[in-house]
Amino acid sequence: MQRKTKETVNTVVGKGSVLEGHFEVTDGIRVDGILRGSLTSSGALVVGVSGDVDAHPIRVRDAIIAGRVRGAIEASHLVKLESSAEMIGDITAQVLIIEEGAVLHGVCDGGEDRKVVLPEARKPVEVGQAVG
Repeated sequence: MQRKTKETVNTVVGKGSVLEGHFEVTDGIRVDGILRGSLTSSGALVVGVSGDVDAHPIRVRDAIIAGRVRGAIEASHLVKLESSAEMIGDITAQVLIIEEGAVLHGVCDGGEDRKVVLPEARKPVEVGQAVG
């Protein structure tokens, strides 16, 4: 019997696939194709380099973005924009990680317990805290 973990992905949108509609996913979803509509997941959204998501709203626990996302992400925990990511929309998350080279056009809000992780700092810093 396979043990489910927080990182379980049980839905995959493969490269070359196009899905449109309202999606409610148990556990996580990986998108390497195109997903349009709205998305709710109790797990992680993983967008591969070839992935293209245009969804309103996007409600997940975590989001790991290497491809393109258009829409507001509401993550209960973490959002990570990898170096190849292009994010157009607002982000709400407790932890935000932005790698060098990632593109973000939007507003970030983390509430009271927010952290931003800067690669050169190698540790979470309080938003508003000086880094250096």
